[in-house]
Amino acid sequence: METIKILRLLMACGLIAFTFYLSGCSIFEKENAADTMAATEQTAYYTCDGCHGPNNIRVESMSPKIIGQKKVYLAAKLRDFRDMKRINPYMNGVVAKLTDQDIDNLAAYYSNYGRN
Repeated sequence: METIKILRLLMACGLIAFTFYLSGCSIFEKENAADTMAATEQTAYYTCDGCHGPNNIRVESMSPKIIGQKKVYLAAKLRDFRDMKRINPYMNGVVAKLTDQDIDNLAAYYSNYGRN
């Protein structure tokens, strides 16, 4: 009987954790960026750099290189994730609240990163 209670508790905890995973929940979650370079850099830092890495150093081997990619390509892929045309539970949650302006700013930021 005790084993069943423990299994139910573990399942409930797993369901809660999975829900946060799907929503892209982050302790660093912030409001959408304004149309400024400083806000775009902050959005990139809190939204993208955790996996794709600052200074072109990727944290996970599974995350693709986005620095230096073409702006149109990056914007299209971010919109696909946001609009659920491309499915990745983590990415769908991370970009769900980004506006078209946020996406354009991030795409421009990463396509020009290091060219200054």
